[in-house]
Amino acid sequence: MLWSMSQLHLPQYLRDQLGLLANLGYPHETCGILFGKQAHGHVSVQRVEQLAHPDPDPAEELFDLDPIDLIQAGTQAQRHGLEVVGIWRALPDRAHAPGERARRTAWPDYSYLVLSVTPSGVSELHSWRLDRSQFTEEELQL
Repeated sequence: MLWSMSQLHLPQYLRDQLGLLANLGYPHETCGILFGKQAHGHVSVQRVEQLAHPDPDPAEELFDLDPIDLIQAGTQAQRHGLEVVGIWRALPDRAHAPGERARRTAWPDYSYLVLSVTPSGVSELHSWRLDRSQFTEEELQL
């Protein structure tokens, strides 16, 4: 599925929750799952969950999560009538656009939400989607 004009809707209460998780984890990276619904290039996030990051090396640009966590997230999503619609990642003291290593492991049906967090809170928020063989930035509807 190709998403040339994808939009990600992230309600304020979920932005606040992600900000809290990112701030509590600072100065370490935090990450997790985005749950919601998607159709016709529109992704609506309805729930977020934090997960353990299997590779805490801040130099890595991957969105890898434990495969067992992803399977359990899919089961949990189904129980709530939702889908896993993406992965979020909070990076301490830096912005990030996914690179080549992330592209090789990304799924085209997922949003990849990146928060840049500093000691004073979240400074940037961007979402990316794999479109053909490259990442394109999604429009955020906040």
